[in-house]
Amino acid sequence: MANPFERLAARMDAATIRKMGKTVVINGTDHIGVESHFLPEMGPVTGDGISLVVFTDYQPNRSDAVVFEGKDYMVTRWQRFNGKAQIFIE
Repeated sequence: MANPFERLAARMDAATIRKMGKTVVINGTDHIGVESHFLPEMGPVTGDGISLVVFTDYQPNRSDAVVFEGKDYMVTRWQRFNGKAQIFIE
């Protein structure tokens, strides 16, 4: 049985998916992700780009093909964010 923190985290994830989740197609498979933009104030450090936190089971790899909101992208890098894959796409 999950502890109270894990139960709360699962409820928060479910609410996030319900309110902000969008379908992301990665390598031909549908996933649920939440979009995040880099701050433009960071300028040359990161530039303006898109990252997605993927809430469904997915093992990211560089160069994975991504279709998001009808546009084609490619994974350029990834990291873990709260136990989920956060992919950076261009």
